[in-house]
Amino acid sequence: MEQHNSVSAGADAFLHQRLSWIEGELQRLMSLQNNQSPQEPQPAPDKFPPQRLFNPEVLARPPAQSFAAGRAKMVRKLIHKRRRRERHFDAEIFADPAWDMLLDLYAAHYERQRVSVSSLCIAAAVPATTALRWIKTMCDTGKFLRECDPHDGRRIFISLSEETRLKMDAYFEDCAED
Repeated sequence: MEQHNSVSAGADAFLHQRLSWIEGELQRLMSLQNNQSPQEPQPAPDKFPPQRLFNPEVLARPPAQSFAAGRAKMVRKLIHKRRRRERHFDAEIFADPAWDMLLDLYAAHYERQRVSVSSLCIAAAVPATTALRWIKTMCDTGKFLRECDPHDGRRIFISLSEETRLKMDAYFEDCAED
């Protein structure tokens, strides 16, 4: 523990020295912008005391996952498991296009990916006409939002409304409590 504290203290001193230099440079640049006589630039210290800036034990641990990445990964696994049922049973008995689209859009939200209408139809795992009818219904009821692609007038993106995303968040938080 003492080694960790000394490493942390060394890192703090190093960062404080760098931040002080950056602050001085910012003040000098601001005085130039305000047409004041510039202060002499301070040379950047070319040698900083050698420091170990991290704890090597950190490298042995798996990287921490952000909430968004973890949530998206969990939902993608759920979608994969839903599709796996179709190996053993007829897909028609599990057809639930609205839920499949909600899951796909929810995962895409946390992956920061845009979803086109055609991709959403595929995610619904039903005939395109059925999927399009569901997309229209979900847009008409305010659960989904439509946005034209500014670069390609033929393409439309679909996303969850904020209210629907919050409801999905609440649903998955509720499920996590079980």
